Amino acid sequence: MKNVNILEKLGLTSNEQAIYLALIKSGPITISNLSELTGIHRPLIYKALPSLRESGLVTITPKGKQKLYNAESPAKLKLLVENLSQEIDNLVPQLKSVYQSREQRPIVKFLEGEKGIMSVFEDLVSLLKKGDIYYRYSSAKDAARGLTYLPTHYQRMRDRKQLERFVITSEVRAKEKKPQLELAVKMIPADYDLFDYDITQIIYGNKVAFIDYNTETAILIENKVIAEFQKKIFKLLYNKL
Repeated sequence: MKNVNILEKLGLTSNEQAIYLALIKSGPITISNLSELTGIHRPLIYKALPSLRESGLVTITPKGKQKLYNAESPAKLKLLVENLSQEIDNLVPQLKSVYQSREQRPIVKFLEGEKGIMSVFEDLVSLLKKGDIYYRYSSAKDAARGLTYLPTHYQRMRDRKQLERFVITSEVRAKEKKPQLELAVKMIPADYDLFDYDITQIIYGNKVAFIDYNTETAILIENKVIAEFQKKIFKLLYNKL
């Protein structure tokens, strides 16, 4: 019979398919007759029947001391598809929730050495589009040393894309910076030791980078929620200075 594979797609095993199709042809018959008709041993038929009955494809009719097994109308197959479709409709929102929660999990990278730190700045100028903004707590004690971690094309790409920068830094570093069109700087009062740790934080796109110049290590966190949270903290502090 053509398109028997459709029954397989509905979840019927090969024995269940053979039993159902045999019953459609024969009408109500006993287990013995069904075994002869299908060539399937009786224990396997008994094993397959509960699933067929549960799906509504096979029913039992008592006849004296015997039980006759009968196939229900093939229209039941359509009902099975509709029930399956409904189950999928109920399942999809649950799976989407799990999928979205997976997407929201932070991706954390640990980077080491000069090349590791350099890759953060490389990522920044590559990821951001023209006119985008990034935020930086700049605390490198040695400004000249800090420049050694920048890719050779970093400043050129940054300026070509006209990336806007909001910077919070120490009084000493703020005085060293030359006025630039896309650069806005505010400084932490000298009586705070926030920038004695020689650590820089950069918030850009959906990422937050922490750079420790003392150990030449960087931690890069990619997560929209964390990035937005850090941006709001930065803006709050920036506006208070």
